Amino acid sequence: MQRIPGITKMMYMFAETLTASITQKALANVPVGVFADTFTVSHTGDAICELESQFDNNDMLEKVKLTFSTTDTLPTHRHLAFVINTANGKQYLIGAAEPPYPVVKVDSSTGRVNGDSAVTKYTISYENKMALVPCTA
Repeated sequence: MQRIPGITKMMYMFAETLTASITQKALANVPVGVFADTFTVSHTGDAICELESQFDNNDMLEKVKLTFSTTDTLPTHRHLAFVINTANGKQYLIGAAEPPYPVVKVDSSTGRVNGDSAVTKYTISYENKMALVPCTA
């Protein structure tokens, strides 16, 4: 399992607004640009992105898991995709315009008595032949 270092910024977009066949383009080493409208997510604490590769059904499969806490509310009633920026200046796309889509798990909690804000923890899980696509957004 590989951890992506230092997430400095996260954005989401609606998956259907992405360019088609992003996964195939990335597998063919074609540069991927994100031209969809993006929405910044302000996260509290550390955001963690983990990547795992495994051999499945005579093919490689990547699994990515992005976990973060935020006071923002994401529109989870729609298919979302995410772009993360790392401390080393790289950008990665999680998701595509076509299925499979990232699965968004939401855990809500109340704030502490001392005045801390209530935060929502999101866990984004995504599996594809290439689940963490280098991109430019």
